[in-house]
Amino acid sequence: MKVIAGKYKGRTINTINDRSTRPMLGVAREGIFNSLQFSFENSEVLDLFAGSGSMGIEALSRGAKYVTFIDNSIDCINQIKKNLKEYEKDYSVINLDVTNYISEIMNSYNIIFYDPPFEYLSEKVNLDIEELSNNLKGEGFIVIHRHSNSPSTVLPKDVELYKEKNYGQSKILILRKLWKY
Repeated sequence: MKVIAGKYKGRTINTINDRSTRPMLGVAREGIFNSLQFSFENSEVLDLFAGSGSMGIEALSRGAKYVTFIDNSIDCINQIKKNLKEYEKDYSVINLDVTNYISEIMNSYNIIFYDPPFEYLSEKVNLDIEELSNNLKGEGFIVIHRHSNSPSTVLPKDVELYKEKNYGQSKILILRKLWKY
């Protein structure tokens, strides 16, 4: 897998060889980044269930100010660190259960990537999205990656569905925070 665009375009992103992780299809990744292309410059990004770190790395390449990578797998954390070895230090990599991080989150983000395992319970996804919507800045975005057959995600009151697209077995939902007046 390669970085699609930006200052690190063409750099390799290696993944771990483990059936419990599933790298996002390049076409889905490209669709997400094209949809949000003007949102990355100087943004604060959170990459949950980060896996190889491909989403956060692409955000860094496209001008994100800072990316926080969270995964509970030490193998994934080690792979993310290897993938970021030659990058500037505008990131942190944290080995922690995503649920624990969400419950303790203190920062606000412009963009949150949320890519739980496909077998993750929809009720848990809905609770996480509700919680994460409270940690979005301004008109921030939550990008959700689910199986195309997953039940619909319940949207919190303070977000709207910005875009939804299926790529094979992947369903991508992009939620946008609503302005509060």
